[in-house]
Amino acid sequence: MQELKEYYTLDEALKLYALYLMERDVEKGRADELERRNK
Repeated sequence: MQELKEYYTLDEALKLYALYLMERDVEKGRADELERRNK
């Protein structure tokens, strides 16, 4: 197991996780839109 080189506060970690989820939702929305257009 590797040690983390950077440490995040809980607040920072939650913000990063929220950004990750938002980006994932945007990507899914784009994929759904492309699929809908190709029908």
